[in-house]
Parts: sequence; structure tokens; C-alpha cells
Amino acid sequence: MTNTANDNPPQTELSKLYNLYDSRDFIGAENFCRNLLTTYPGSAEVSNMLGVILVAQGKSQEALAVFADTIQRYPDYPTVYYDLGLLLNSLGQTEEAIEQFSKAVELNTEFSDARNNLGVLLQNQNQHEKALTHLEKARELNPNNPFTYFNCANSLKVLGERDKALENYNQAVKLHPSFSIAFNNRGNLLESMDRDEDAKRSYTRAIELDRGYARAYSNRGIVEKKLGNYPGARQDFSKAVELDPWQPEKQNEDNNFKFRMYINLGDIQLYFGEFDKALEAYDRAGEIEPDNLDVLGFKSNAVAALGNLSEGLQLKQDSYGLVSFDLSKGVSVVHGSTNSSAQS
Repeated sequence: MTNTANDNPPQTELSKLYNLYDSRDFIGAENFCRNLLTTYPGSAEVSNMLGVILVAQGKSQEALAVFADTIQRYPDYPTVYYDLGLLLNSLGQTEEAIEQFSKAVELNTEFSDARNNLGVLLQNQNQHEKALTHLEKARELNPNNPFTYFNCANSLKVLGERDKALENYNQAVKLHPSFSIAFNNRGNLLESMDRDEDAKRSYTRAIELDRGYARAYSNRGIVEKKLGNYPGARQDFSKAVELDPWQPEKQNEDNNFKFRMYINLGDIQLYFGEFDKALEAYDRAGEIEPDNLDVLGFKSNAVAALGNLSEGLQLKQDSYGLVSFDLSKGVSVVHGSTNSSAQS
């Protein structure tokens, strides 16, 4: 007999469905889910779960259709808006994802995961005050979730609430002792508070937890340099470059990070008199940001130290420019060769 009431299958049947999904038997889960829907067509939970299972199989368009149908039939079911928000975010449709998470929160003000995800997306749009309203509520609703403390800390740090940010990072790593990115971000915060030794310890813990964490090596190298430990800084910068982090989906962010890594490595090699290596590092930085004239200034020191004084001076002028005064034009900065330098 078909059950057309707006209700769910027995808990035993739901548990079987979730067990199939959790064991990653997505085809089995989809088949079982469709069978349940023939018997329990009024189940919003099973209808939504079909969309979740399709997402797990990479069937995004089919999932979108299932979520849309579920919303049409059960417009007051908050979970479907949340799961649709996750899918839209994964497809790069941030604004649409924000709308769905907001709807989930509107329908269920105590939906902690929806508030947390909404807060993170608002963070990514630099709306930190608005993000905090949701993140702090999510933390209140689920005080044992380390990620809500971590996310709160990130926004608090940007807003200059450094003491509160530190409290949240501390709680995040207390709840999740192997939370490497939290230790790294905590190190950033401690460094901004001029607590360099504490920052170094936090970066070190991040590295101990993740030996491939290039950003943590780079950050620790900066602190080591500030503390006067130049051999340690050289070792950390070299390791960061060796790991060569590259994520095509974050090309702009990683380009800038790689650029700074090579500049830092070149600077420390210059300090140790490794002029050829420094020049090589600066050249790599120049390949990453070919329009950045500052690279020429960095290179000028290495080139001059290798005995090419005129080339070093020219690079410095190309980078920083030459201050010029003209009665009609006033003071200006001239880059590149000038007539006077060409005649000398």
C-alpha cells in the first residue's frame, strides 16, 4: 500500500539509506532511495537525500532538478536549502549559495551548519561583521565544533579584535589538537601582536602536524628572520619553495604567495652571500609577476655583488626610478635609461 502522507519511512529504513551513503555505495543508495520514494512519496527527507546522493556521484544537474522539485513540494523544509547551497557553492555560484543558506537559517534559526556556511561565504566577501552574527550563533548552538571557533577567529582577527580572536583560535585547537591551519592562523595573529616566539611555536606545531604545509614554513621563516635566526629562516624559506604549492583553482592567491616566497628566499641568500642563488630566486619571482618592477630592485643588489656594478645600478634605476627636476615640469621619477646615463 502506498503511503501518500507527508512523512518519512520508519527509522530502520532511513538508517539503512544513510548507511549505504556513508559506506560510499552511492549506486546502492540511489536505488534504495528511489524505492523508498515509491512507497513514501511524501517524505521530504528522502526526496532531499536523493539530491545529496546524486551530488556524491557528480550528477550535479540531476541533483539541481531534484532539489528544485523538493523545494517546490516542501518549501518549509530547511535542509534542502542547505544542501542546495552546498552544491551551488561547489559550482562557484556564491551569491545563489548565500541565498539558499539564508533561507535555511530563516526557516530554522538554530540550524548551526547553515549559519556556519553562510558566515564563511560572507567572510569570503569581506563582510566580516555580518559573518560574525552567524558564526557566533553557530558557535553558541554547537559549542563543541572547533570549526566555528576557527571561523569566528578569522573574522575577529580582520576586525582587529585580536584578544577575542586568540581566545577562539585557542579553543579551536583545544577541541581539535591536529587542526594545522588553525595553528598557522593563530601564528599569524600572535605575530601581529608582536609575540614572535609564541608565533614561532604555533607555526612549528602546524608544521609538525602537516610536513607539507608550505605556508607555515614560509610564515615561520619570516618570524625566524625577525628573531635573528637567519640559518633557520633560510631553511624554512628553502623548504617552502621546495614544496612549491600550486592550486590552479586559487591561481591569483598562490601566484602572490609564490612570488613572496622567492623574494624572501632571495633576500636571505643575499644575506649569506649566495649571490648566484639569490639572483636565481629573484628571477623566479620575476617569472611569476613579470610586471612587478620591485623585482629589478631586488636583483640589482645581487647583480652588483657579483661585480656587475653598472648593470646593478641600471636595474635599480629601472625599478625605483631616478628623481628628476625640470623647471617647467617640476619633480618627477624617471624609470629606465636617461640621456645623461646613456652619455656617461
